[in-house]
Amino acid sequence: MKYLSTAKKYGSRLAVVAGTAATSVAVQAGDYTSEITSASTEASANQTAVITAVVGLAVIGFGVGMFLKWLNR
Repeated sequence: MKYLSTAKKYGSRLAVVAGTAATSVAVQAGDYTSEITSASTEASANQTAVITAVVGLAVIGFGVGMFLKWLNR
């Protein structure tokens, strides 16, 4: 019975605090959305640059190898 009276006494205050905390968390989560989006865009650009560099080095290496073979004929 003691718990029921305590719940009645503080229930509305607890609900207000919980609602405020939930709203605060939702607002903070909204702030990070733009940062996550920009980080994703930068990561995609970095991956593209790395892939381009690796493919470019492979092409140059193949080309130099073929040129040296042609010179040795």
